[in-house]
Formats: sequence, structure tokens, C-alpha cells
Amino acid sequence: MKWNDATERARFEKEQAQKRKEYLAAGMTEEQIQALRSYDEEWYKSRRREARHTQRLNIVATDEDSCNEEEMNPLLKKFLHSFSVEDKHFENERFGWIEQIEDRTLYEAINALSVKDKEILTLLLYDGMKQSDIAELFGIKKAAMSRKIGRLKIYLKNFLQNVNF
Repeated sequence: MKWNDATERARFEKEQAQKRKEYLAAGMTEEQIQALRSYDEEWYKSRRREARHTQRLNIVATDEDSCNEEEMNPLLKKFLHSFSVEDKHFENERFGWIEQIEDRTLYEAINALSVKDKEILTLLLYDGMKQSDIAELFGIKKAAMSRKIGRLKIYLKNFLQNVNF
């Protein structure tokens, strides 16, 4: 932020002179007016400190790969890792919900599915999409998607029954 102290001080003094006239017209005492001026003076100093100690980050690019390091603000370069967050909670972001399954056999059954089948389950169970919407997304008819989901249910049911016996 830029701060021209002479300009800002002149603006502040002009505002204070105007306020003093208004306060006197309202019947305030000199002590009360001085207390308000002291408060405003501290606010002015606070704004000046902020302006002098604030640097723009100058982030033009939305992704760090296309950002030129030579154009980056020195503070941004130094503390970029502090501004960035990487979620390492899930190994695979799209199918992260599978990692939360506590039943080991169910986890293994779902994990053994193909990526397409995992995606169908994710859209159906995790994202809450309807079968017709999933079918449209995959470019197939609703009946075909219904059969596919039915086969997935049978697979999971059989897998769980075979493991438990």
C-alpha cells in the first residue's frame, strides 16, 4: 500500500478542524474534544503503520505452474508454503470415501472393482446422483445403467457372503 504522509496528515488535520467545529456547536468541552482527537490520532497512526508494513502479493496467475518466480513478491516466494495447503487425508481424492470404510471385507470388495465401477458407486452413493443422471453422464440408457448397478449390488452381496462363511 502506498502512503503519502504529508497528504494524509493534511487530510487528517482538515477533518479534525471540521469535527472540532461540530463538537463545539454540539456543546462538548475541550477535554472531550481532545479525548476524541487522541482516539482519532491513534486510528490515523494505525492506518499509517498498516500502509507502511503491508505488501501486495501481486498474484496474477491462478495456478502456481504458470506463475513466473521472477515477478513474484519476495515475501510470497519466502512464505509460499505457508499460503498453500495440500490435503493428504485421502490417497486418491476422487475415491477417498472408500478409505473411510471400516468394514475390511467391504473395503476390499469395493477396492477390487474397476475404476469405472468405482466411479459409478461414487456418483451413486457419495455424490448422490440418480441412476438416470449417471446413465446420461456415461452416454448409455437408463436401463443399461440399472442393470450395471444391479450387477454391482449382486457382486458386493456375494463377496460379503463368501467372506463371512
